[in-house]
Amino acid sequence: MKANVYRGPYKLQIEDKPRPEVQKQSDVVLRITATCICGSDLHLYHGLISPDLPGQTLGHENVGIVEDVGSAVNFVKKGDRVVVPFNISCGECEFCQSGLWSMCDNANPFNPKGPGAAFGYAKLLGGYDGGQAEYLRVPFADTMCLKIPEGVKDEQAVLLADIFPTGFYGCDIAGVKPGHVVVVGGSGPVGLMAQMSALLRGAARVYALDRVPERLELSRKIGAVPINVDREDPVKKIMDDTSGSGADACVEAVGYEATGKGMIAPGKNVELKPLVVLETLMKVAKKGALIGMPGLFAPTPADPEGRVSFPLGYAFTKELGFRMGQCNVKNYNRYLMQAIKDGRVDPSIIVTHREALDRAPKLYEQFDKREGGIVKVVLLP
Repeated sequence: MKANVYRGPYKLQIEDKPRPEVQKQSDVVLRITATCICGSDLHLYHGLISPDLPGQTLGHENVGIVEDVGSAVNFVKKGDRVVVPFNISCGECEFCQSGLWSMCDNANPFNPKGPGAAFGYAKLLGGYDGGQAEYLRVPFADTMCLKIPEGVKDEQAVLLADIFPTGFYGCDIAGVKPGHVVVVGGSGPVGLMAQMSALLRGAARVYALDRVPERLELSRKIGAVPINVDREDPVKKIMDDTSGSGADACVEAVGYEATGKGMIAPGKNVELKPLVVLETLMKVAKKGALIGMPGLFAPTPADPEGRVSFPLGYAFTKELGFRMGQCNVKNYNRYLMQAIKDGRVDPSIIVTHREALDRAPKLYEQFDKREGGIVKVVLLP
């Protein structure tokens, strides 16, 4: 089968790999019908996450049709059209039973007591091949697979594998309530989904902070107030609009590859400023507000503890609260599927490119450089 394979920093290639098979009787094998390139894939593309990735198939946002079914699978059958969460979970351990699906004790064979597992994300998260390929093996199938109802398109459902639940999770942990003023740092795919989710949760006003015009235009279409941070001081704008009170809740949707003023995208010679977005949100947050942080902050080979210098005194003075971590997709995907089915939201508004799998390496390059109006890519094997 064809697969998009990582061969080193900034180097991907389409290769022929063996078709996956059922390895445990709780597995299924999907024929992939839609998969995506995600912003967090770029951390892998840059070589920042793990040195043990070469040869692995990328891709953690996947929709497909069930082709092969293990004998222990009870609720999924051949021919079902399903979406699977990016984080892999057994459904039986202490953490899964508590709704902390991303912390599953049984999914990561390299670090059972570590941060759980995910598709296409190196040994750090279990070493599972991803779905930027023609087929994908899905473990713990009865727990993992969510059937897609008639009327929901693949390009809508595939966004339930990660970014739509992750954006909603960012709002959830930030405590977004009806009538709130919400600020979302970032209008990449997760940021756009956080903006959509804040409005779905009843926010009165949502501000979107970014510097890429095409992304800010999508924020406007979703219903947010776009602020180009290179052309306007977001702190002054938001504080003026709220008579100095600030935002009731904030969501950091960029993560540790944030850059300084004027830098459209991270690159080989661009200095990263991991806290630049978070510190802006701290300035616009109302006293006592919560800041949700679904944007990725992760250990790297260069910094195994992922340390950053943090203005703790400022946060203490304003009594700000912070919640962060991997989204537990299964807590949200079923309900967001219903919202899509009933026409309440259409997350596919952010899909800008629908391309063949063969073009994945080139599309990663474009996505990394923010070229050609690229925001969200759906790959069609």
